[in-house]
Amino acid sequence: MFVAPGFELVAKVFDKYHGAGKAGASFAATHKGKQVVDLWGGVRSDGTPWTDETICIIASGTKGICAVAIMMLVERGLLDLEAPIQSVWPEFAEGGKGLVTIGDSLAHVAGVPGLERSISVEEIQDPVLMAQYVAAQHPITPIGVPSYHATTYGWIASELLRRVDGRSMGTFVREEIAGPLQLDVHIGVPDSELHRVGEMTRSDNYNYSAMIGDDVDPRLQHVYGLVPPERGSLMFAKSEFPGGGGIANAYAMSRLYAMLVNGGELDGVRLLKPETIEIARRQRSVGNDPLSGRLLRFGVGFELNPNPSRLGMDEQAFGHTGAGGSTHGAWPSLQGSFSYTMREFQSENADSRGIELLDVLDECMSRQEKLSK
Repeated sequence: MFVAPGFELVAKVFDKYHGAGKAGASFAATHKGKQVVDLWGGVRSDGTPWTDETICIIASGTKGICAVAIMMLVERGLLDLEAPIQSVWPEFAEGGKGLVTIGDSLAHVAGVPGLERSISVEEIQDPVLMAQYVAAQHPITPIGVPSYHATTYGWIASELLRRVDGRSMGTFVREEIAGPLQLDVHIGVPDSELHRVGEMTRSDNYNYSAMIGDDVDPRLQHVYGLVPPERGSLMFAKSEFPGGGGIANAYAMSRLYAMLVNGGELDGVRLLKPETIEIARRQRSVGNDPLSGRLLRFGVGFELNPNPSRLGMDEQAFGHTGAGGSTHGAWPSLQGSFSYTMREFQSENADSRGIELLDVLDECMSRQEKLSK
């Protein structure tokens, strides 16, 4: 484990939640291109230690990885964010969705935040089949109004990529992002690495944040009811679930966002131009979700501050949180990045882990900024 001078308070908070014998997790951060925090601790569900080699599900943190892949295709001229989605994917026009722009379809305004059909475990592991279901789905919410596409975002992104590049999202991420940057990030874990996956557990009475309360819109069942109980199993880790099945550790995700906050380059490898990143984090949608009532604010796949998501204090922050408490992103004003991955999923209204970690990280990073002036 590593903590740079001035960041000791982060380790103290991390140990409070993930010290000896507690549920395993990792937390990492960079500042001005340098790693300043790399922590891991606690135990896996079988009681064995959570190590620097342990990887786990990051839920919707996966969407940020997909966003990077999409923007690489935009930069290569393979996707035009302002073109109608039907120009690449004609079948998506079903139900009047075809004129939604590619960029807006990735900003959660395509009107298909869920699917009005039952999905088997076998079906949800097939991203091409699931994309067909999304294309056939008529709008559930008004087109142009942001409604969180919790799982359907991933199938939209992966199908757009497949249509213009030919590869699956998992293959593209492995060959074009994780490989060049040497990141332990996966959408579909190979058999050889399954032994390193820390299976998720749920706290008592766990539920998705949008499903908490006494007046829950029944249509949210079409959004969150698609995810099978097997989500945290090794079987599911092997499948490509691009909306919420990514597997990684905090070190890798903090490095991915370090690349983004450092203008698209990391360790001498450039994935994106600075201007492409600016386009990705420019606001494309904002408003209250008609299903959950929650404020949403998105760029091209990235959550943007300010919104209810836990991305820290920086008003310029962008990234993506994940169900259960994980959070991953960048702080442009501080030239910093962060990631928190954990085994135990907790309901948002009872979870302070990520908030406390980002609060103390912000405090430490801000102090270092002042000392350097």
